Formats: sequence, structure tokens, C-alpha cells
Amino acid sequence: MDAVLKKRCHRNKLCNHDSQDWAHGCPQPTEIPAKLKASLCKTLDARGDDEVQSAAIATSFPDVTSPVRTKLKHVNMSAGGGEVSLGDGGASAHSPPSQPWLPNLTDLLKSCRLQNNYSPLKIVRASYQYMYDDTNLEYLDCVNSVAHVGHCHPAVVKAASVSMESAVTSCGWEIDYGDLQYPKELHQFLPTCLNTFLFCNSGSEAVDLALQLSRLYTNGTDAIVVDNAFHGSIDSVHQLSPKVFKCNNIIQPDWVHTVAMPDLYRGPYQEDDPLAVEKYIADARDMIDKARHYGRKIACFIAEPMLTVPGCIIPPNTWLQGMYRMVREFGGLCIADEVQTSLGRVGSHFWSFQAQGVTPDILIIGKSVGNGYPMASVVTSREVAALLGERIKEYQCTKMMNAVGCAVLEVLQQEHLMGSASVVGSVLKDELLKLQQKHEYIGQVRGKGLMFGIEIVWSKQSKKPSKEIADHIVFDNQRAGTGVSLCVGLLGYRRSRLTKAHRYKQG
Repeated sequence: MDAVLKKRCHRNKLCNHDSQDWAHGCPQPTEIPAKLKASLCKTLDARGDDEVQSAAIATSFPDVTSPVRTKLKHVNMSAGGGEVSLGDGGASAHSPPSQPWLPNLTDLLKSCRLQNNYSPLKIVRASYQYMYDDTNLEYLDCVNSVAHVGHCHPAVVKAASVSMESAVTSCGWEIDYGDLQYPKELHQFLPTCLNTFLFCNSGSEAVDLALQLSRLYTNGTDAIVVDNAFHGSIDSVHQLSPKVFKCNNIIQPDWVHTVAMPDLYRGPYQEDDPLAVEKYIADARDMIDKARHYGRKIACFIAEPMLTVPGCIIPPNTWLQGMYRMVREFGGLCIADEVQTSLGRVGSHFWSFQAQGVTPDILIIGKSVGNGYPMASVVTSREVAALLGERIKEYQCTKMMNAVGCAVLEVLQQEHLMGSASVVGSVLKDELLKLQQKHEYIGQVRGKGLMFGIEIVWSKQSKKPSKEIADHIVFDNQRAGTGVSLCVGLLGYRRSRLTKAHRYKQG
């Protein structure tokens, strides 16, 4: 057993057991309780030393981690890539029974886990739905939502390479890129009123531009956002992101107004309340009335049609429809942030706003349109875009954007990836619902297409979020021990939500 621990620590480059150097926090063999050691040794005999970490997890929560690992691994291999997130929560009255050796088990996991300060996961290359670390270990990518048609897809790589050979970058005069096809091709998937494309280098820049446009059009200054939302990483966009100013103790700007997230699972109004949606909208109306009373003018309401960052929460259709009507009633524009949810990811529709039965005044799409190439776009009407005046020339589609964007659209259609998202997503959801029925720790499964959220709780009755169990599931999937490992992450309420925003598999 000690030899196995040495092997794992040498592999993760945490410390040198031969020199008896424990300075980096690796537990000494004498600290491993006999009960845990016997259980791990028994498991190693059956499954091999590579599964020592997942065996430790299964020992702690035997009814959760191993079945979840097996099922998720099987289904995700069929689905392609994806993204997973989890939540935060402390010990409670609903925690698993106390065991005297559990603290030492926690030390063991912290010392050998992949995602920590001592041994970070080092990804060196990727292909389609797989990533590879510096030891050539293969991971199924359930985190990245940017490589929309797969990492390094040959068609996208070729288009970028060929276009780069004749790329022109120059300041001081206009560049004639000729007749670019990408805006025309993308417009075929959009409502006719969204007919003007303004191209940027990132989703964050696109959000900033959308805010500018809404202020120019309405002469208002204020924005309505959804609680726990995240819209980008530049300063102006941080101010539209409650998740950022909550986590960093930043004072919310007076021009930003936050409405409650329509979370029917653990929000203020839940699914057992038949008037829940009406109450969420009524609260939002009260907030707007209060802002107007103090002389504020609403410029825009910005939201993801599917709230991915808080844990893939799908608002009831009537909520988003009601919010759009109310904001327009008060003279504001409605902005759909589709950086995470666009291009067929929800399976049933090309855009998630279509699945909600609404049409935004401004649409934001991010780097997934270029499969990771730095391009994004604000799509709006000619009337709104014209307010930029001469500045509109700053947001042209370049030759590189045109080539890469067309390649991504071509792959989406030739490989029938939207249909694949619907079919595979249906199978995945069925399997996840079966797991929910089986395990007390899965509070809710929700999702559409290849985007899913899983609530990890101490018990279904309490709904108490469990970061601890979520951590175990994430870590166990990274070191599955057989075949490909799963690379998953943590997001959502107290980081206790597994969320999946899958990439597509080739074919």
C-alpha cells in the first residue's frame, strides 16, 4: 500500500517519499487509518493501483461516486465533449454519518488530486472531444464550451491556415475584404429583423458594445441583469455580472438592477407554487418602478435565455416572455447573451432564445462561432446599428473571421451536429434521471440538448447543497482508472451543481 502511495505521489510530483520529505502536505503512511487502508487494498487487488483515488472516494460515499462515474463516463463518451460544474456547501445535519477516519481521507484526497496547487492538470494538446496531459493521459472534455465542433477540427484549422496566408492587418485606411459570405450564411439562421452584424474579438467586447448600443438607442443608462449571472471579463462587463461583484465584495453600481434568478428548485418561489413565475415578474416590475421613481431610465435587460453559469437553469418560457414584454413597455431593449448557448447546442433550436419563444433586440454570440478563434458578434437591426455612425466601420468581418466562421457552419451542417445534440442529449437525460431516482444525493436533473445541470445535495428533502460530494464526483471522474478519464468542473449555487455544456463529437 505504501508503495502505491509513493507511486501516486511521484506521478503527481508532490513530494519525494524516498527522502521522507513531507513538507508539501502528503499524508504519512502512518496517518492512514487501518479501516481505510484495508478497504483500499481490497479494491486495488480487484482493480489495480491506478484506481486508488477513486477507491478512496467510493469508500467515503459508496452509493454515489462509483455509479455516477460509470454512467456519466459511458454516456459522455457517446455524447462527445461537454462542460460540468458543481456547488458549495458545508457540513450539516444532513451530512453522511461521521466517521473517525474521514479527515485523514480528506487529507489524502487533497494531497493527490489533480486540480490543486501542488499538481495542476497540465493539458498539452487536444483533438475533437479529447484532451491530453503531459503524460499523454486522455480526458473526455466536459468543461470546454468554446471548441464548438471539437478541438482542432481539421476543416476549421485548414480554413484558418489558408486565410492567414493572405491576411491583411492595417490601421489608417479601410480594407476591402471583398464579398464576404459568413454574415449572409449566418443570417439564414436568424429572424429577419436581426440583419446587421458587428464583429468583435471576444464575447466580453460584444457585451460591452451591446450595452453601448442600448444606451444610444434609448437614451437610458441603467441595465437589468439576472442574479448570479456572468457576462464577461472586462471591467464594464464585470459591472453587469452579479457573480463577479458578489465573489469579490464589489459594490453593485447604482445603474445596475438585479432581478431574482427564476430558479424553481431553490429560488424564493419554487415549482410547488403555481404562481411562481408571476411572482418573479412582479418582483422585477416593483424593482423597475422603484428605479424610475428615483429618476433612473432603463436602457436594457441582458440575460442568457438558458442560465448556464448559475448551473444550466432553464427559465420557464413565460418568465422570459414576460420580462421581454415588461422591459420594452418601459422603453428598454432586450439583449440575449448566447455566448454559451448558441449554434444548435440546445438541440431543438439553433438559438436558445428560439426555444424560449422570444426574439431579442440585440443578440450576442462569442468565440464558439469560430471554434475558439478570437471572434464574436453583436447582431441587431440596421436602425440600432446605425447609431454608431462612422464607428460602425470598426466592427467589420475580417477575412479570417469569414473563413473560420464559414468552416464552423459547414461542419455543423455536414455532420448533423444539432440533430446529434438532440438525440444524444435525450439519451443522456434519460440516464441521468435514472441516476436521480437511484441516489439520494442527486436533487435535480435539468437540461436541453447537450446542456445539463445536476443538483448535488445532502438529501433531496433538505436540498442542502453539497460541495463535498460534488468534489468527490468531479475528482473521481478525472481518475476513472479504466479507459478515458472525464475532465469536469464546478459551478452554480455554492458550487454544488454539476453542469454540462457539451461539445460535439465528430460525426
